[in-house]
Amino acid sequence: MKMTSLKAVAVAGLSVLLTGTAAAQTQAASTPVGFETITIDQTFNYMGLRLVGSAIQTGSVTNTNNSLTFANGTIPDGPVVVEVGSGTAQGAVVAGTASGNAVTVAAGVGGDIATGDTVTIRQAQTLASVFGAAGENLDGAAGQGAADLVLVPDGMGGFDTYFYATAGFTTAAGWRQVVNGVATEVDANNVVLVYTDGVVVQNRQGNNSIVVTGTVPTASASLALTSTFNYLGTVFPVGSTLSTAFDDPQNPGTLRDGTLTGAAGQGAADLVLVPEGSGFNTYFYATAGFTTPAGWRQVASDGTVSNADSTMVSLDGASSIIIQNRGDSRNVTINAPGFYSNL
Repeated sequence: MKMTSLKAVAVAGLSVLLTGTAAAQTQAASTPVGFETITIDQTFNYMGLRLVGSAIQTGSVTNTNNSLTFANGTIPDGPVVVEVGSGTAQGAVVAGTASGNAVTVAAGVGGDIATGDTVTIRQAQTLASVFGAAGENLDGAAGQGAADLVLVPDGMGGFDTYFYATAGFTTAAGWRQVVNGVATEVDANNVVLVYTDGVVVQNRQGNNSIVVTGTVPTASASLALTSTFNYLGTVFPVGSTLSTAFDDPQNPGTLRDGTLTGAAGQGAADLVLVPEGSGFNTYFYATAGFTTPAGWRQVASDGTVSNADSTMVSLDGASSIIIQNRGDSRNVTINAPGFYSNL
């Protein structure tokens, strides 16, 4: 199947981000904002959300049975995104549901959050807010066979599939989820798109584009890897490279401990697939051999392996990447570019 790359921050959008950066340096509570234009070509498209919802609440939490509460503040009811800023689960970014000023998160993450850990609650980006409450940013159809499809990772190596259904003789227009081949109605306002996940859009009709607005994330994020192919967002809209994401910041070009798994050859190493044109550029970290030093390698389409400079592999043009994890399920942290600490 054909894959396409996604265009990064438009020139006008980049200038907005830079303007926001200057403002953020004088107001500690402010963070840069902007917009990103993402091209959706008539094929499979791999996209991530590198601009996020605004922060609703930040502070230390009380954690009881995966329910997060704050001593002060009010969180509107509804879907939210939870960022963990300290403690065992630091870096985790997960969906949550706010009700009565408490936020419920999945047990797997909630069990690792302790009283006193710092958490930020953000407005959620959803299927409706990104692609339109009435599917304005996609092409709908009466059935799933002709409509554009949005595939959202389900956290277990598969996808939840959605499309916008146009009105029929006996059915109203609206978003549908495909479950075991059957389309059922779904509230797109409650389908949260977590920005550390990559989303696949299968465009069945004409080329189009969407504009995503929001706040620039500035903290490193923890990505959950299943033991298969993982569709992930690149998180940071400007300045990311393969090196800033995965290398030791004090030793660019050397894989950071606790991230990806290197190996002598591509058959055993984790692979990083970066969309480019009609396919992917594929990279892995090679461990040292008898005659070859350790370092990043690129795999050409014919299988040829060559040295790669990770500091020169930009992720600006790819809002989503794929990691083929050859080992057990685990978390991997993607670091922010160094200059983000000043935002």
